[in-house]
Amino acid sequence: MSIERRSVLKGMALGGLAGLTLGRAGLASAGPVAGSPAGKPLLMLVSGADAEAAFAAGVQANPAARGVSLLRTDSDMEFLSELQQRLHGARGERIIGLVDDASGALILSLARSAGARLHWSGQHVTEGGQSRHRVSVSSGANACLGQFAALTEGCSQPSALSEQILAAGPQWAPALAFALASPEPGRRYLRAAPPARVAAPHGHYVSFSIET
Repeated sequence: MSIERRSVLKGMALGGLAGLTLGRAGLASAGPVAGSPAGKPLLMLVSGADAEAAFAAGVQANPAARGVSLLRTDSDMEFLSELQQRLHGARGERIIGLVDDASGALILSLARSAGARLHWSGQHVTEGGQSRHRVSVSSGANACLGQFAALTEGCSQPSALSEQILAAGPQWAPALAFALASPEPGRRYLRAAPPARVAAPHGHYVSFSIET
């Protein structure tokens, strides 16, 4: 991401909701949402080719992820307009993604202002063949954290805490996508093949699971 674009996105995020933190950004703070998550369409947000390839590999491996729509954050204003419509749409939707940190701050700000439910937020760094993950989950998404750790090579054992830091190997993004794509976090799919191995996205990323 260019420095100019990063500055613009960060300005939008700060201007929308100052003081928002990724760690506890209104996790499941909105009221109950009608309808089962299993019956809601799934929207995948990604930033850059590496993140898209890695995240898509995990979503495609999950048998429950059907009819997935893709939205790339690189399109700037078109992306923002489409996301606003989705967040305020009446039909209800599950939104998951892996995006650059500036886009992530903006997306979480928009989701919170729209009254959406945030079940998962994560900050991820991959450097030198290893990765670090700071995650926050709602009480209903703890199983998602366990599934992510189980599918990720060399991942440290997660605890029952809603906020924690994990260390893992480079193949974490497909495992994360598989876990977030499931409408029933932690469910074991007997016929599901493991996510394909792909080139690890390097740098700083933000992940999320949002329900409208």
